Amino acid sequence: MYYDFFGLSQAPFRITPDTQLFYSGGDRGDILAALVHAVSSGEGITKVVGEVGSGKTMLCRMLEVSLPGAVEIVYLVNPSIAPEHILHAIAFEMGLGAGSDENRYEVLKRLQEHLLAKHMNGRQVVVFIEEAQSMPLETLEEIRLLSNLETQKHKLLQVVLFGQPELDVKLAAPHVRQIKERITNGFYLSPLGPHEVRDYLDLRLHLAGYQGPDVFSSDAVRAFSRASRGVMRRLNILADKAMLAAYAQGERMVTARHVRLALFDSEFSSRGKTVVRSAGLLTHLADAANSCAAAIFHRSSINVRHVMRLTTDSVVAPVEAVPVCAQKTDETAKAHVDVTLERLEATLRWLSSADPDHYSVQLLQAEADASASVDRILSAGEVRKHLEQIYVYRSDIRGNPMLSVLYGSYDNYAAASEAVRDMESMLPGYQPYVRTVRRVMAEAGTSS
Repeated sequence: MYYDFFGLSQAPFRITPDTQLFYSGGDRGDILAALVHAVSSGEGITKVVGEVGSGKTMLCRMLEVSLPGAVEIVYLVNPSIAPEHILHAIAFEMGLGAGSDENRYEVLKRLQEHLLAKHMNGRQVVVFIEEAQSMPLETLEEIRLLSNLETQKHKLLQVVLFGQPELDVKLAAPHVRQIKERITNGFYLSPLGPHEVRDYLDLRLHLAGYQGPDVFSSDAVRAFSRASRGVMRRLNILADKAMLAAYAQGERMVTARHVRLALFDSEFSSRGKTVVRSAGLLTHLADAANSCAAAIFHRSSINVRHVMRLTTDSVVAPVEAVPVCAQKTDETAKAHVDVTLERLEATLRWLSSADPDHYSVQLLQAEADASASVDRILSAGEVRKHLEQIYVYRSDIRGNPMLSVLYGSYDNYAAASEAVRDMESMLPGYQPYVRTVRRVMAEAGTSS
């Protein structure tokens, strides 16, 4: 393989979770610290939600090794357990050997006595449930009843649910609101941003023993970001294949060309060669348009980084969807500036009273000096019809001033996901995705 060629001591991009390769960026380190605190404080039910491949299992493994020694962990490896069997399954994992012939009351009593004894000996018990979105609602209700086991001051059993966004959809059902109200902490694993993608790739390489100059070119990192959509598992797959392609050609730097070859050979590239050619052409057109618009907008030749997230199955957008590089009058440019400022102010007002448990849809994140990218969205005909639902805010990501553009506010994940599909058709070439308002508040510095 390519390991010796690049001077590596181990595989840098394996998809099997390895806690020695944990990446703490993209909020993962902060979420891990918050999870450790939540479990150590005995706060009942905690939820971690993220898309497929976003790093939930890695975070679960990291939580296991980060908790104090007094905490005992019980894994439920099969979440599709019928409600009448869940108590038996937990008792079995605790070593109580509950038989299938024992009735529910007997098993619950044994569990309570066992947990009380653990508590008296200064120990905590926490149940980790992975793929919790697959657990029947009736079984989740049994889990909630287990969380009722407590002393006057402490919970006897804690639960951490790891699931895909469908878990939030399930918990939004009115008849299970009692479960949702018992969840004291909820965390969402967002996709990695462009700067985080580079940090992630570099970290994995160096933890695998690499000590040389940069392996991934800037254009390769941008290609990774677009093709993976910031999802860690896809990043691992693409990086491994791209490094193999570079090795096969005797090259020590991975370029966008190698990333395109890796994408062509990946299962999540659904359209084969057409995908690679289309994504490459879209990137070229969009970068050229951004550079032209920026030169006019700022009346200077500044460096514009194209940070739109392109889908791996995109096709070339119609000519009308690509901004025309044309002369703008001073009045038009000023109008666009005024619109951006107005939306910045409107966003601060919205965040001051927004529900942090709601969701929004991120359309774009760009470096603050690339205002032309924001201008492109605010100038789009369909977007201007819904300008009151467009939010723009400033943030600082690893020392880089950024501008982010959001669309709408939704009280549940399902509604936000539906809006994503609408925005994909409204803004061809962009890859919108769901954000939590809580996280937006933190980035914008408006959280209490």
